Amino acid sequence: MKKSLIALTLAALPVAAMADVTLYGTIKAGVETSRSVEHNGGQVVSVETGTGIVDLGSKIGFKGQEDLGNGLKAIWQVEQKASIAGTDSGWGNRQSFIGLKGGFGKLRVGRLNSVLKDTGDINPWDSKSDYLGVNKIAEPEARLISVRYDSPEFAGLSGSVQYALNDNAGKYNSESYHAGFNYKNGGFFVQYGGAYKRHVRVDENVNIEKYQIHRLVSGYDNDALHASVAVQQQDAKLVEDNYSHNSQTEVAATLAYRFGNVTPRVSYAHGFKGSFDDADLSNDYDQVVVGAEYDFSKRTSALVSAGWLQEGKGENKFVSTAGGVGLRHKF
Repeated sequence: MKKSLIALTLAALPVAAMADVTLYGTIKAGVETSRSVEHNGGQVVSVETGTGIVDLGSKIGFKGQEDLGNGLKAIWQVEQKASIAGTDSGWGNRQSFIGLKGGFGKLRVGRLNSVLKDTGDINPWDSKSDYLGVNKIAEPEARLISVRYDSPEFAGLSGSVQYALNDNAGKYNSESYHAGFNYKNGGFFVQYGGAYKRHVRVDENVNIEKYQIHRLVSGYDNDALHASVAVQQQDAKLVEDNYSHNSQTEVAATLAYRFGNVTPRVSYAHGFKGSFDDADLSNDYDQVVVGAEYDFSKRTSALVSAGWLQEGKGENKFVSTAGGVGLRHKF
């Protein structure tokens, strides 16, 4: 009896040691097809089509915490991409960090979502194709090697500040500063996210300075209904053209409603005609995505979506259509 009790105690030790570690993830994949047509001077100059089996953003992660006493906890997370196509490698290539959490809020360091990325509920689509999600307005979202502080919530209001150091930003890029806030009242919410960089190399021949971006999102979200609208403004100076002014404003909206196991959804995004080198540039666009999810269970869902994107107008434009079906499982 004594030996059996000792054996049982020893067997339970690893379980106790792992009690505060959570394994989680999402596996999602599907088939996507697309067709893109480029028009120049009223003539079709190129047509591209494609169909393939794609990963839709699968991930796996480990997270945990330790109680340090007096309301203070150590928190950590290691999360990585897990493509079913086997194209991802490395650890911690998604949001991964270590930090402290308590009555003061949360302080973390590592590869963290930018404050702007945390306002990304306006783009809820699971897709590989840029045409099956409102991805143009989402392009500035990123994960940064940085330090971030998130305040506790006071009467529905909370805030965040984030700093990415110069040496972690990559060659030719400066440090960046990020800030935002969230307000919740019942199902209503308001979010703001912004960022500033002194200089950024876009590519070998394009360098910008005084880059800033601002996004405001507002909407309503409960168990059945989600409705949100967003407006985003980007602004910078182009170094190669005597620090000329460059900017663009974009808007987006998403509406979804759950009927039993089915959740239909629609998103629309529009990019207004921006300025480039202090002159108007035909970089305006319109984008529509429609689709639905069917929940087989709390963890497994079927996905279907269709999208349309047009950049430019008249004789010079780029038009793409796409469709996709997929399956998602959460664990």
